[in-house]
Amino acid sequence: MSCLWSQTIGTGEGPYEHPVLPDGCIDIVSINDDLALVGPATRAVTERFPPGSVIVGVRFRTGAASPLLGVGAAELRDRDVPLGDVWGRDGATLAERCADPPNGDEGRARIGVLVDALLRRLDDAPAVDSVATRAAAMLADCPARPVRDVAHQLDMSERQLRRRVETAVGYSPRMLARILRFQRFMDAARPLPPPSRALARLAAETGYADQAHLTRESKQLAGLPPAALLDWEARRVAPAP
Repeated sequence: MSCLWSQTIGTGEGPYEHPVLPDGCIDIVSINDDLALVGPATRAVTERFPPGSVIVGVRFRTGAASPLLGVGAAELRDRDVPLGDVWGRDGATLAERCADPPNGDEGRARIGVLVDALLRRLDDAPAVDSVATRAAAMLADCPARPVRDVAHQLDMSERQLRRRVETAVGYSPRMLARILRFQRFMDAARPLPPPSRALARLAAETGYADQAHLTRESKQLAGLPPAALLDWEARRVAPAP
């Protein structure tokens, strides 16, 4: 697992909008009474949650989810699939337990239910494809690195690498590199106040050929050019007046 997370939506007059950008990961997400596998995304989506919603999730390390979940990552690409459709009765039972967790902090209790269920599956799960996870780690460290160099270092052809990464991660090494590079840009840009966001410099520092390249990628992956995306994110999380 990469991380565990929990979010509780406060009361309000309307639904809460939460943007989700591609990140190369697969999550198990519990939202109120629903429990789903959220596959690796190739485009941004905006989720809308009713006031009072409790959302918790388990995020898997890139390329490491499929053996434990029992489904290929490519089958989940750009999809949210009820866990019961994948695990059958076990998934339906887990959804029921998450919807009615033990007494106490609801988010923490749901996370405990999910982690316990995953730990019980470990003994029977196949091994993680170490080639795919190593490739993902190499591209995360340097997204601009040519795929042929990654394949050469892993002592295999580009075709073999593509097949194994697509099975484990959900898309090709090139697509993964694009997403990881964009996440690197967002991580670098988010903490900066607008006057300090020199997009041309940030583009160069995070592996883009130039600012125009960054803009094209941002539009394709997030639906907005970078400046507009960052401004929208800042307005969304700003404290209410």
